[in-house]
Amino acid sequence: MPDLNVPDGTIHYEVQGDGAPVTLLHGFTQTSRSWRELIGMLPSGFRYITPDLRGHGATRAAPATMERCLGDLEAVWAAEGADGGHLVGYSMGGRLALYAATHRPLQSLATIGAHAGMAEELRAGRRASDDQLAARIEQRGVAEFVKYWAGLPLFAGLERRGPAFRAALDADRRRNTAAGLAASLRGMGSGAAEPVWDLLGGVTCPCLFIAGAEDHGYAHEARRLAAAVPDGRLELVPRAGHAAHLERPQAVAGLLSAHLTGAARGSRAGRTGSPPTPSA
Repeated sequence: MPDLNVPDGTIHYEVQGDGAPVTLLHGFTQTSRSWRELIGMLPSGFRYITPDLRGHGATRAAPATMERCLGDLEAVWAAEGADGGHLVGYSMGGRLALYAATHRPLQSLATIGAHAGMAEELRAGRRASDDQLAARIEQRGVAEFVKYWAGLPLFAGLERRGPAFRAALDADRRRNTAAGLAASLRGMGSGAAEPVWDLLGGVTCPCLFIAGAEDHGYAHEARRLAAAVPDGRLELVPRAGHAAHLERPQAVAGLLSAHLTGAARGSRAGRTGSPPTPSA
């Protein structure tokens, strides 16, 4: 579980397995620990890298912006000899994954419950509400905020996992600091992050966009994403809401396993296959 020094702080991340690198980016209020269950269901032959993003977990670096987080990922990849590889992101981590994919080459991309940015006419209102929420976290603390956040309708599907799972998830959320979560909202919230919809046409790697079938708004965004890239596929997870990988981990693990192994095979074929025969 290394801590990597960067110019403005330290980045904490975990590494599991050996093989082609797969980096998984958590959502707002979560940490690298949120991926452990899912990774246990994913195939061997990959090296799973899970950083605590800025404002979260044991990472101590500021400010929290998409640009700075991409710099952190590149530093982690350099330290691990990973050079991007496969990238998976959930919600806020999905927005970061989309930002990364539009700014550097990847072997494959997958998102869960993500979008590529809000319409410009909606961003100012969202920034204002995120600023208010950030101030609430600073004033009332993490414990009160976690109780509020866990009770949002967006996460109602997690009730299916039972009270013990919910308690463990909330305990992980309480590992965050009020200052960190507030900084993440102000710098990486949906209102703050610049949309990258216009850049998605240049993302040529295999892309998988997952959403819970009951998460109607994000299912719509996943359809948009799949249509916006040259090699995109949409998968809706039945009986799942926003946090599909936590609500139905086996179903999501099956989708990601097929995506990763298919992308890895395609990459090997591209490196070792014969060049195309020129047409007459």
